[in-house]
Amino acid sequence: MKRPSKDSKNSKVIRMNGTDLPYEVARRDVRYPRLEFKTGGLLAILPKSWKDETHLLERKMDWIWRKHEEIRKAIDKIKNQKNSQGLFIMGDFFEIHEDGSLKIDFDEKRIKCNLGDRNQLRRLIAILKKKLLDELDPAIENYSKKFGVEFNKILIKNQRTKWASCSSKGNLSFNFWLICLPKELIRYVVCHEVLHLRKKHHDKTFWEEMGREFENYKEMEKRLFEYWFFVQEYFRSTFLAGFTKV
Repeated sequence: MKRPSKDSKNSKVIRMNGTDLPYEVARRDVRYPRLEFKTGGLLAILPKSWKDETHLLERKMDWIWRKHEEIRKAIDKIKNQKNSQGLFIMGDFFEIHEDGSLKIDFDEKRIKCNLGDRNQLRRLIAILKKKLLDELDPAIENYSKKFGVEFNKILIKNQRTKWASCSSKGNLSFNFWLICLPKELIRYVVCHEVLHLRKKHHDKTFWEEMGREFENYKEMEKRLFEYWFFVQEYFRSTFLAGFTKV
């Protein structure tokens, strides 16, 4: 591995096994440094007192490459399964036709939209949020009754590091990009978060209860991992850059 070099003001690159791997550095009020791939790209988080990240990257070289390859394989797996020149809604491929007007045909799986028109993008986002809520609402009601818990609000956000979250106030927040997932994965995410209203930690009893609802929960977690990085690379950062604000 070569020492890091600056590509631009906000981007750096390390070269590993003949591959240029871009990464970013963030300095925070943390005691120990760490590396993350949560948003698809490599992020080095450093204490504010650290001069640079060189030694951290050198020490974690094998982990970085192993994680990088794991993510690439996850992305390629879904790319090989699906035509990646459209939008996925509830796991189904929708063709996008550049057109002067906005129209979504959920039966024919076709979207007409001028992707360069921000007003149309906002309207498209609103339609897709409603579609996602229509899937979330009954699942949340079902699992809330089953687990004997109550929730406060349901929120849809453009979350950068997770599919969903549960707050101490009982608010359930779901990532807008869940709209891309098959319905069974959306229900799995709902079950996971509603259960957190009763069990805060991922301990043995949490996974035992998840296993009673989804015997294949380990496979579901693996599929969520694969979809996460596919969505990060393709939909959020490349094809639908106009969807950065939800």
